[in-house]
Amino acid sequence: MTEAALQSNLPLVLLVDDELRSLEAMRRALDEDCRVLTASDADTALALLARHPVDVVLCDQRMPHTTGVALLTQVRERWPDVVRIVISAYSDSRDIIAGINEAGIFRYLLKPWSPDELLLAVQAGLHA
Repeated sequence: MTEAALQSNLPLVLLVDDELRSLEAMRRALDEDCRVLTASDADTALALLARHPVDVVLCDQRMPHTTGVALLTQVRERWPDVVRIVISAYSDSRDIIAGINEAGIFRYLLKPWSPDELLLAVQAGLHA
């Protein structure tokens, strides 16, 4: 993302998913209404959060070496004002409860998601 794009008034969204096709699909769904950063792992996501004033993090729940809830718990501790959204193909109630209790997630979206659903979740989080 260019420096000019980062300075735009549009909200800045960080997408975190180890599947590159998922990242690209989410980016395309949001890029007209948001500035978008992407990360394929938790370490990259945390580094981007440290450098940029991110408004929303959308994170896959199941990734190698960590979970979305674990990452978003760290985000909550370090950047409590960032809206946290989990995206998952799994509807395990333990994951959902942990997401709410530990990570303070705003929303838990199930895959497959629609572009409108993704954008509406981001917009709702920004206005919550």
